[in-house]
Amino acid sequence: MKYPQTSFEVSNRVATITLHRPERLNAWTPQMEEEVSAAIRAAADDDAVRVIVIAGAGNGFCAGADLSVLEAVAASDGKVVSGLTFRLTDERVPPEYRYQHAWMFSVPKPIIAAIHGASVGLGLVVPLYCDFRFAAENARFSAIFSRRGLVAEYGIAWMLPRLVGLGNAIELILTSKTIDAREALRIGLVSRVLPQDNFLPAVQEIAREMAATVSPRSLRVMKRQIYAGLTQSLGQAFDLAIEEMKASLGSEDFREGVAHFLEKRAAAFTGK
Repeated sequence: MKYPQTSFEVSNRVATITLHRPERLNAWTPQMEEEVSAAIRAAADDDAVRVIVIAGAGNGFCAGADLSVLEAVAASDGKVVSGLTFRLTDERVPPEYRYQHAWMFSVPKPIIAAIHGASVGLGLVVPLYCDFRFAAENARFSAIFSRRGLVAEYGIAWMLPRLVGLGNAIELILTSKTIDAREALRIGLVSRVLPQDNFLPAVQEIAREMAATVSPRSLRVMKRQIYAGLTQSLGQAFDLAIEEMKASLGSEDFREGVAHFLEKRAAAFTGK
């Protein structure tokens, strides 16, 4: 399925959402925002999908906000922020995640950002709210905001230090320096660097393996635990773990997890 600025396909329980403005290095627009959000929600609601991949067409992942949007805002002296909605009212999303991009924490399926080429500005922010960030060898990352007279947008000042540490986050945000894939791996911004050749198929294969071998119910619950844990005390996280552990022991996926191991066969998880 192809929209004006994205494409969406499902294969082997993996949904791939592709930013599709290659002539503009997939620069982000309000239209793209709507399409990506709709595609993620469609994948989240589809029982045939177990893992979501977000990728970019052409020579890069995303070069940031489209300059036409920035020019319109600059021309209005910042009074017109066309098409941007920062706070959400969607009751399906827990209140603490009802912000632009941050709502992806509430998606009950793993989201993988498959990053090649440029990942700049908004093109860096969006992957921060994905669960996995895999980079091609040619990937380049920059916050860029300080070089545009902007600030640490979309919660990046909260999220980035949690991924790469305070010192690395300060340097990336304040200087807008560009780092390559190996440096991104070293500081923890990405968890894997893969060859540039056949990069997206390699990411999709990792996603397919996850979809085939891991309990969807476990993934759903553990993702909720992890992001809740960012603002919980140890005691709160432990209490939630006890509650969820008791519930898991009565689940179909737990019984299947034991059965397929004992019977030495492939798992057939239902997600229940």
